[in-house]
Amino acid sequence: MGLKRFLCEKLPPPGRSTKLSDAETSHALKVLRLKAGDCVQVLDGQGKSGIGILKTRSDGVWIEITNHEEGPHAQSRGVYPISLEAAVLKGDAMEWMIEKATELGVTHFIPLATDHTVVDTKKKGSAHFQGRWQKISDQALKQCGRLDRMQIHEVIELESLLTKYRSTPENPRFWCLENAPSQNLGDALKANSAIVMAKILVGPEGGFSEEEKSLLKRSASCDTVSLGPLVTRAETAALFAISLLRAHFMRP
Repeated sequence: MGLKRFLCEKLPPPGRSTKLSDAETSHALKVLRLKAGDCVQVLDGQGKSGIGILKTRSDGVWIEITNHEEGPHAQSRGVYPISLEAAVLKGDAMEWMIEKATELGVTHFIPLATDHTVVDTKKKGSAHFQGRWQKISDQALKQCGRLDRMQIHEVIELESLLTKYRSTPENPRFWCLENAPSQNLGDALKANSAIVMAKILVGPEGGFSEEEKSLLKRSASCDTVSLGPLVTRAETAALFAISLLRAHFMRP
């Protein structure tokens, strides 16, 4: 088995130490049952990693860095220029989608508040959900081998999304629908050789409202694409679209 992996805010140079957060400390000692002297891998979530020795002190758990790892940048470690723009789903479905999007190399996750969104993110505040989802993504990051974090953004409404994150021919937005009267996503990717980044837009359970559909159809920021004749759950649609895009970016 490989070394256990931990996130730190900043990777210090060899010979220096970095303190683990309370959450990482609890995971190291209570879940993994590591002890002082154990060798571990440390990530800064921005593409850098190192090897270190676990040290226990009165003020917490530290990792003394012995060396930085040399090797390919995260882009060749399974991270792809894909932004997933998905409506907030209920409970396990949302967490599963975030976990799998991390494993499939998505770089940005932008959660949407839509007319049909069931979860009320305003009650506890967007920052609460953003922090929770980031922790879920970070755990998946450590397990799947990537080096860069998938950045979880704050919840945003659809109209604001279209204004703030505009698309271009090189960075298109694909609005994914089942059985849509348009070309499928695979053909759309083959037809556009200029794509270097991409956005995937997926609606909530039950789809977007009529008002939201009208907004999307009027927007020059969206390309409507089909995901085929089958009706899928929102989280399944998101992962299917991500897989097609990942295959596109993996082409030689």
